[in-house]
Amino acid sequence: MSRVSQTKRERALAAYFEGGQEPRAIAEALGLKEGTVLALLDDPGALERYRKRSEAAKLRAQIRLNESAEAAARVQARLVHGEENEGAWTISQRAAKDILDRAGVRVPKETRSDVTVTFADGAPELGVPGGAGDD
Repeated sequence: MSRVSQTKRERALAAYFEGGQEPRAIAEALGLKEGTVLALLDDPGALERYRKRSEAAKLRAQIRLNESAEAAARVQARLVHGEENEGAWTISQRAAKDILDRAGVRVPKETRSDVTVTFADGAPELGVPGGAGDD
């Protein structure tokens, strides 16, 4: 691998990470063996620049997601208060919930509670028909 010029190393890495090319295609284009290209892709020193770019891209995505979460929370609030168009309600609600979920915004479990319904005069008749064997 040390016989590969710096120019070919950089081209191989750029073709893989920026161009989305497969190692075999990169090897053919640069006149290298596929194993050499694979070794270049496994070299931690050569990958450092792309690791930093990847971390920066993830950070930018998280920032955008967090900014979207505020708008999504506002949509959810409008939906709860009935301020949204009835037809688009389901789509808006699902999209807003998805954004909030991805941003890590969750309702704390301690605020969730079971609902108990009691009837003043006892339970009403359910009106469930009998089974096929009931006569």
